[in-house]
Amino acid sequence: MALLLALSLAMFSVSVMPYVKVLGVTPDLVLIFAACWAVIRGQNEAWLVVPAAGFLRDLATSDPLGTSALALIPIVILAAAVRMRALESDFLPTIAVVGAGSIAYGLISMAVLGATGQHIEVGQALFRVILASAVVNSLFTPVLYLPIKWLSPPPGPAVLGSRRISSTL
Repeated sequence: MALLLALSLAMFSVSVMPYVKVLGVTPDLVLIFAACWAVIRGQNEAWLVVPAAGFLRDLATSDPLGTSALALIPIVILAAAVRMRALESDFLPTIAVVGAGSIAYGLISMAVLGATGQHIEVGQALFRVILASAVVNSLFTPVLYLPIKWLSPPPGPAVLGSRRISSTL
């Protein structure tokens, strides 16, 4: 289900989303999906779904193959750090992961594209693209967060410490 959704979002991102501009940038639905999936579904699934979503994104765009998979890895790490905390809701942490992941994604993509010989205006890329993308992607997070949250099974009991078991009840 996750790979089919990631493929659909990658195709939607290159066909329809270029016509949606907010603050001069287009929301990155694959990145938002990867962050939401990693926070909601956990690290075990994220290590499979997030790189696969990155490769599907690269196949749909003109980015060098593997760039998005590499650039989305910080999202899995950020999501794991968020899930370690016992929080009532994971909505606000998901928005934080999307924002921070957008910045990490932009920096890694910029480094990879620069290494392949493409000219990059660093100042403009940082302020007009990367920071704007972080804000726009964070604003668009509920669009994917809510359906993924509703379709995900409720979390089971978790072990806290060496002997105590907590439940979501």
